[in-house]
Amino acid sequence: MKKTIFIFLLMLSATGYAIAANTSVINGVWQREKPKSIQLYNIAGGALHQVASSPVGENGAFSFTFEPLQEGYYVIGLSPSTVANRYVFYFKPGDCLNVCISKNSYELTGENTPENKEMARWHDFILPLEDKAVYYRENNSTYEDFFPLFEEKLKETGSYPPANTPNADFNHSFGDFMKNDLLCMALVFIQTPRSKHPEDNDFIGYYKNIDLPALTKNLSLLNYPVGMNLLMWGYMTGVKLNNSLINEQKKERYENPASYLLGGDDSGLISNDTIKGELAVILAGSNRSSASFAEYAGKYEGYVITAGQKEQWENIKASLNKNTERKDAIDFRFANASGKEIALSDLKGKVVYIDVWATWCGPCRREFPFLKKLEAEYKDNKDMVFMGVSVDVSRDKKKWMDFLQKEQLPGIQIFAGDAAGEALQKPYGISGIPRFILVGKDGKLIFADAPRPSSDEIRAVINNALKE
Repeated sequence: MKKTIFIFLLMLSATGYAIAANTSVINGVWQREKPKSIQLYNIAGGALHQVASSPVGENGAFSFTFEPLQEGYYVIGLSPSTVANRYVFYFKPGDCLNVCISKNSYELTGENTPENKEMARWHDFILPLEDKAVYYRENNSTYEDFFPLFEEKLKETGSYPPANTPNADFNHSFGDFMKNDLLCMALVFIQTPRSKHPEDNDFIGYYKNIDLPALTKNLSLLNYPVGMNLLMWGYMTGVKLNNSLINEQKKERYENPASYLLGGDDSGLISNDTIKGELAVILAGSNRSSASFAEYAGKYEGYVITAGQKEQWENIKASLNKNTERKDAIDFRFANASGKEIALSDLKGKVVYIDVWATWCGPCRREFPFLKKLEAEYKDNKDMVFMGVSVDVSRDKKKWMDFLQKEQLPGIQIFAGDAAGEALQKPYGISGIPRFILVGKDGKLIFADAPRPSSDEIRAVINNALKE
């Protein structure tokens, strides 16, 4: 009898099924590109958190053995900071997955759970949108072809069969997952580089009718890989396309999202208290000084309710109060529009406020009026320098030069092009733009993520740097 049981366990192990009741096994092949490792993430607070990492074999094989701490959605991918090269699956303790990630999609192989068969069915449905929205470097898509396709897919979801697995919890959550996935494709599309961008009147009705109270009525956003990003992107898009607002009102909403999303009473746009707390913590991180954090805390600390939110809140507070030794700013050197190379180190002895931006970046462009005003206020101060660094791809250099001529951006303007990743973005940990960096007269880094020109605290920060 013991021998029979032993042979049975060996057979289970050989076929990739978990031996322990709560242990899950993932066996996969990655053919999309040749990374050194594949990551497994869980989803908490609408963001990805790494659970495990697997090396990739010669044939692209990878595997994970893990115990899901809780039933829900997990992600296999290369990075937590990008929507590309990542795939969402569903696990209960003991569930196993067999999958091949192909060049353009993925295919389930061997035995798989009913939940992940539903996930694969949905991914096949949404793949045409994903190709255009996420893999923009491979698909030269603009709103002219994406918007009609999106409306077609949106209409088809009306007759899309609901999940019908033995798992009632999955079936219930999957409807929200699909809605969030569609919203993600719509918003990622307008956030990424395109050869042609829509004007306000080009947007289809879907964008103009993003319902934030409905989106936050339950916790589904916190179980989606970029859930909190969707909330902020949806809010900004709503402000942009709201024709009832004049420019000054839009400016106020861009600058003070907390006052409109959270509100000082029941007037906020978010329905769920837990999501309010998550957003309060995220927006708290935009404060760069203890004084501004204290003012923010006076208005919004009451929304922070869970143990995890309180821990993050205290970490932000501690980081602002901690006096750390400054490190030398990492040097970089790029050419301006005339071809002259300018290095950060050339400006030692001056305070340097650096704007990392791109011509395709909407949030970057929204900062330009504030940046111009800020530069004008310090134009007579010989110790102050403003520098713009474009991270547009090299093939768009002419587009960058034309943009400079049109916008008349202030200060020194240089073009990083394809060298931006290794020479600037990676050393400074830049995963999104705009990013502002402040360097002191001594060449040491004051802020790797400085307040934006539109913030209330930027002038105090610059003035303090000039006094040193």
